[in-house]
Amino acid sequence: MKKISTLLLAISLISSCNTVDAPKDEIYNIEGIALDGYDLVAYFAQGEAKKGVNQEVVNYNGISYQFSSTKNRRLFEENPEKYLPEYGGWCAYAVAETSTKMEPDPTQWQIQDGQLILFTSSWMTKLTGSLKEEWNQDPIDYEVRADANWDKMVDLALSH
Repeated sequence: MKKISTLLLAISLISSCNTVDAPKDEIYNIEGIALDGYDLVAYFAQGEAKKGVNQEVVNYNGISYQFSSTKNRRLFEENPEKYLPEYGGWCAYAVAETSTKMEPDPTQWQIQDGQLILFTSSWMTKLTGSLKEEWNQDPIDYEVRADANWDKMVDLALSH
């Protein structure tokens, strides 16, 4: 675990393309499209990471969310907060270990305590091992640390 944590810290410091400064309420997005266009509802309803389509879009709090079907779009519109990812969609492991916002890989995910959490996947994680697997060695501890770090990250963002 120490090896992965040290390497993750090094990655976050070296690779500015993988970490982004953003306020707490901002969901990970590129050019206003959340989570690389993946359908948030599909994680819950179909149990899979599924790309959304341009025809099924909802703008929520200034960010566009794409869905793979009209049904999924409507479910999101009925209760968006139910489907929004923890930690703004940033890599949960990076938030827990290094208090950084690291770009997620939307295909590396899980539902924990009814919440969607995402993980990063990069050339470095291919060498050191899956951050999702590392998280699942002690998911409660990681969740507690991620929650505490996220709160500190929010407080820091609000103070600037």
